[in-house]
Amino acid sequence: MVTSLASLLASRDWYPQISAGGQVSKPIRFIDLDDEIPDDLSLLATRVCVLIGITHNPTDAIRRAAQLLDFTLTEVEIVDDVFIVVEDLELAMAELVNATNNYARATLVLGSVLRLTPQLTLADAIAAEASAYSTLLAGPEFAAWLGSRSTKKVVSGVEVERVLTSITGNTLSVRMNRKLRLNAIDGPMRAGLVDAFSIALADPTLEVLLTGDGPCFSNGGDLREFGTTPDPATAWTVRMTQHPGWHLAQIGDRTTAHVHGKCVGAGVEMPAFASRVIADPDTTFFLPELSMGLIPGAGGCVSIPARIGRWRTLWWVLTGETLTVTDALAWGLIDDVASIN
Repeated sequence: MVTSLASLLASRDWYPQISAGGQVSKPIRFIDLDDEIPDDLSLLATRVCVLIGITHNPTDAIRRAAQLLDFTLTEVEIVDDVFIVVEDLELAMAELVNATNNYARATLVLGSVLRLTPQLTLADAIAAEASAYSTLLAGPEFAAWLGSRSTKKVVSGVEVERVLTSITGNTLSVRMNRKLRLNAIDGPMRAGLVDAFSIALADPTLEVLLTGDGPCFSNGGDLREFGTTPDPATAWTVRMTQHPGWHLAQIGDRTTAHVHGKCVGAGVEMPAFASRVIADPDTTFFLPELSMGLIPGAGGCVSIPARIGRWRTLWWVLTGETLTVTDALAWGLIDDVASIN
């Protein structure tokens, strides 16, 4: 169902439905922006649901209203981070309803966090994301995902050094070195990355080059560790004390990330903090968190919106689309395309 902004403001129908048993539903609302737009839209700041605009004619006036929504769909070819261009509006709306149907809590949390983080300092934005992510770890949507997975035991034994560092001239090379696990980021790798970035934090003359060994830059967080923290408070503390993205963000202005292969989850979120991201021509980018009942939690609610805007970020996570280098370059997720030497 699509409603006008005037009707939405009058009814204030921007809250999800919560049953007596705690089931959450209807996390999104579709808004017809081609209808009359009221002058005062300040009440939109009180919303909880994700508000998605629909327009067949994206004018300047509509763009001003669309900026206050979470993103806006249109079939008109337009280059603007507020608008998401789709081939079929009805199909796109149906796909969004289906995508968010079983992940209402994660959808609501993600929309809220993405509206909040651009208003905060970097440190506060990282902390807000960590709080939201840790909360969802205790939720039923993540529990359902975790319960659907076959248990895979972490095998102990001799492991290679997770992160390799070297200094040549004034360049610190930081290379993820877990290619047999597709550079999946586990506790030891997080610690290794934090230690590596701390070298550059201690020496402001160093430039940083971040890469990954093997067939891909990083397949994201090590799924075998998901759900292993004892409680949300501990999960938040771990994320705040061993957060590679937060450390990288502090040296981002002198960091180049060269990515390749599959970049998934944290493998997208972390390099987005670098001031320059170069991608191999065959690189793909994917954020799977919603299907796990989560939101990006490796800094992606901060780093990715800073590059492509909060509107495109939300659409990307909700739809689970895989981006090519062409998409990523057009949006500003990466800065250049070049083969790895």
